[in-house]
Amino acid sequence: MRSIGIVGAGQAGVVLAAALHRDGHQVTLYSDRTPEQYLAGRARPSACLFGDQVAYERKLGLDFWREQAPPITTARLDLGIAGRMVALSVNAPMRTPALAVDQRLKFAHGMRELALRGVRVVIETVTPQRLDEIAATHDLVVVTTGRQGPVGALFRPDRSRCSGAGPRRALFMMCLRDCGLDSGPQANELRFSFVPGVVEVFWIPFYDKDVGPCRNVLLEAVPGGPADRFAGVRGTGQAVAALRRVVRELLPWENEVLDPATPTSDQCWLTGAVSPTVREPVAVLPSGRHVLGLGDTVVLNDPIAGQGANNATRMARFFAQRITARGERPFDAAWLTEQFDQFWEYGRLVNEFSELLLEPLRDFQRDVMLAASRHPSIGTALFGGFEDPASVFPWFVDRRASKLFLAQHGVRPLDVLGTKLGVLGRVLSQRLPWA
Repeated sequence: MRSIGIVGAGQAGVVLAAALHRDGHQVTLYSDRTPEQYLAGRARPSACLFGDQVAYERKLGLDFWREQAPPITTARLDLGIAGRMVALSVNAPMRTPALAVDQRLKFAHGMRELALRGVRVVIETVTPQRLDEIAATHDLVVVTTGRQGPVGALFRPDRSRCSGAGPRRALFMMCLRDCGLDSGPQANELRFSFVPGVVEVFWIPFYDKDVGPCRNVLLEAVPGGPADRFAGVRGTGQAVAALRRVVRELLPWENEVLDPATPTSDQCWLTGAVSPTVREPVAVLPSGRHVLGLGDTVVLNDPIAGQGANNATRMARFFAQRITARGERPFDAAWLTEQFDQFWEYGRLVNEFSELLLEPLRDFQRDVMLAASRHPSIGTALFGGFEDPASVFPWFVDRRASKLFLAQHGVRPLDVLGTKLGVLGRVLSQRLPWA
């Protein structure tokens, strides 16, 4: 049995603590907030879990809301023209159900459950100096506190794996009840509404700590564009009003979804921006001791691909297995770095998928979208990128592989052309004065 200290009780920290305790390790979880403080705090990012990550939480006994939270079984992508119409829709089933639960609930209940199982839970704000002291009392310390604060800053940026160019989107998130999607088959539908070059909006079936099933809305605006209106928002009323204006002016087909909706609470919204970053996985402390970083502490992506909590869960699972397999051998810095390098063989695809969705669509990617609007199997494969980013490589990033992929699904170039002409006809009929 090894002594493992985990600093941070977020997604990576709670999952790693549960996995290592299950494997027989002595685990101490350090959190700067009590469960009650988590529950009383502001909303946290959406954190929709897909596929294997949902199953892994269930395996660890952390799926406390499986019977209450709405399973996400289908997805719909609408590509629109700003202020006018939907030009193209893709509707398809998900490969496996996804689940989005309020992180305030997850972390609060996770901490309580881990304490009941025998994990030692310590409430304190860990400074770099205190981290050094903690590292002296454990065989390994893992930092999962995220990118902010002096502890996260101990991990140096790795420019070879991420350019660190700065935020690509201005972000707004809000939890809404009584949306026009909350009943019928749409209640389990993850909806994407994109206006290329302007804004992406995600309508996520969600389990909120205050009202239960509802919608979590994530809006990603191109900085300086017509949807970038949330930086100066003060108060819930202003936030709702700004969201309604953006939808009314840029995505009018979503008015019927938003019109009846109301916020779930006065703390149900966030604004901000994310600078995608990759950091070195091991930080050296003043004493010469070292600590491992996981989750957003070392890999941070824009939320457009929904990979933050998923990647944190993957990393926790990967390192829990490697830590247990290490036995009584030391967790030296070289070994920890080697393990992260092995994880990165998959992790880099997560980063590439996230970056891909921030870029304008290339012509062959538009062809995939067109084919997916007629072939649900292609839509399922496309949405499968959220469950497993590696699954869309190479066919969504390489022109030749894309053509082969479409051919394997029985789609000929003439089929794509026919769909394209149909879309063009619908768009022109909306724009011509006699239509």
